Amino acid sequence: MKIAIVDDNQRDAAVLKELLLRFGVLEKTEISAEIFTDSLDFADSFVGEYDAVFLDIEMPYLNGLELARRIRKTGSDCSIVFETDQVQYAVQGYDVEALAYLLKPLRYQAVAQALRRIDERLRRRRKLEVNIVVNTRQEIKVLPSSEILYIEVESHNLLYHTVSGIVYRTRESMKALEAKLADVDFCRCNSGYLVNLRHVDCIRNNFVRIGSEELLISRHKKKEFIGRYTRNAR
Repeated sequence: MKIAIVDDNQRDAAVLKELLLRFGVLEKTEISAEIFTDSLDFADSFVGEYDAVFLDIEMPYLNGLELARRIRKTGSDCSIVFETDQVQYAVQGYDVEALAYLLKPLRYQAVAQALRRIDERLRRRRKLEVNIVVNTRQEIKVLPSSEILYIEVESHNLLYHTVSGIVYRTRESMKALEAKLADVDFCRCNSGYLVNLRHVDCIRNNFVRIGSEELLISRHKKKEFIGRYTRNAR
C-alpha cells in the first residue's frame, strides 16, 4: 500500500507516518508512506501513483479540500482521507468522495480503521471482472474484459483486439463502453483507443506498448493515463 501524507505541520505528518508503519507491522501489511509539506508542489507532481492520500485540510496556498479536487480532476480514484481538528469540514468532502475523516490529535485505532477500509477497497478492485457482449455480423460472443488488449475506434465501428489475436468488429458507442470498463482498469490513451492497463508492457516517450503494438498517448490524456498505469502496476 503506497501512501502520501500531505501536511504542512511536520510534527503531525511524522506522527501519522509512525501510525501507518505501526499498522503495517502489526497487520503484516507492506506499507510505504511519503511526507509532503507543500500542497502546491504535491499537486503539480501528482500523477496518480498512490493508493491513498492523507490530506490535512488547513494548509496555506492550497488547502486539503482544494487539493483533493485537483487530485480527482486527474482521473485518480485513490482513497482520500482528511485530517482535521474542525468537525464542520466533514460535509464538504462528499464531492471528492473522501473515504474518511480523522480528527487531530490522531489516534492509532482511527488510523487503523481507515487503513482497513483502504485495503478492503483495493482488494475488491483487484477482483473486478466485466463480461462484454460482442455482437458482430457473424456471431454473438461473451468476452471477459481480461481478454481484451485494447479497443480501437474505426469510423463508426469498434475493434476489439484480444489476447488470442482475434479482432472483433462491432457497431456500438465507445462512450458507453468506456463507462462500463472504467472500474476494471481500462483507460483512453487518446480519443481513438481504450487500453486495458493490465496488458501494458511499458510506456516509452509518448507511446504505450501492448504486445507488438505501440499506441500514441495524446498530450491531453498523458497525465491521467500514466497515473492510472503506475497505480495499477503495483
